[in-house]
Formats: sequence, structure tokens, C-alpha cells
Amino acid sequence: MRSITVQNSIPQITFVLSNVFLPTALAAELLGVSLSGKAISQPCCLSEALPLDKTQIAPVSSQPRRPVLIATAYTDLTLPTLRRGDRGRSVQLLQQVLSDNGFLGAAGVRLRNPSGAVVDGVFGPITESAVRDLQQRYKVPVTGQVNPRTWEVLDMHENPYRAPLPWKG
Repeated sequence: MRSITVQNSIPQITFVLSNVFLPTALAAELLGVSLSGKAISQPCCLSEALPLDKTQIAPVSSQPRRPVLIATAYTDLTLPTLRRGDRGRSVQLLQQVLSDNGFLGAAGVRLRNPSGAVVDGVFGPITESAVRDLQQRYKVPVTGQVNPRTWEVLDMHENPYRAPLPWKG
């Protein structure tokens, strides 16, 4: 996770939020702003983002800065939609979280193939069944596909140790 610190006035923060972080950003605190979040996946150069020279940017508070979490954007732009037949690192990351929380193993047993419940990067019938179980548990549409809503549920409810997700960017 990368973060940037912004020490300037509210209009400048608004500019950065609306033009750099897109509409997924939350409003930051008025004083001593520090912006961070998963949606920021690339380093950012504020001097390019702000049409100001550095002499115009002044700290607005001498109070200690506190980090403010900016929204995590669970969208098609930030995460891949995965489905049966997909392969690769994104599928491995998904399978690891499913395995760590027992969904993958339970699906393997239910499908009478416990040895097939492995983190192999192949989105097959066991991974699909595990995703369906997750979706059913959290009352989201049961599709067997990992769309933005499923990523959000997986990350917020079944990823307490913050295992990496396949963020785009």
C-alpha cells in the first residue's frame, strides 16, 4: 500500500481528490491531512497534479497529522472480474484467501475431490463452488464469478490479515 501526504488548503485537497483519486475518495480531515488507501496503486506526483508552485502551498496546522483512510475502490477499474476458466496470479490470490478461510477446502470435500482444493491459479469447479459458498454466506448474488461486490465482501469479511488482492494499476 502506498500513500501520499498533502499539506495544503481545502481547495487544493478538493482538486487532488476530484482529479487524482476520482470519485471513490472520501473527504479528508480539514487540518493535517494524510491520504492513504489501496485504491492508490501508483506513485503520484503532486507537483503535476496541482497547478501551483510550492511557495503557494503552506501547512494549515501545527497539530500532529493523523492518517485518514481514503475509500478502497472495489470496481471493474481496480479489480479483475474472475470466472471459471481464468488462470493466473489473480486467481492464485483469490484462492489463497478462500483457502485461508476454509471455503476452498470445504468445496473440495463437497465435490468429492479434497486433493483438488489447491492454490494453483486455475479457476475451476472447486474455486467456483467456494466462491458460490462465500456469496451465499454474505447474501450477495450467487454467480460463481468474482465481481467487484464479491471482492469487497471477500476483503472486508474474510481477509483479516490483509492478504494481497490483485489490484490493477
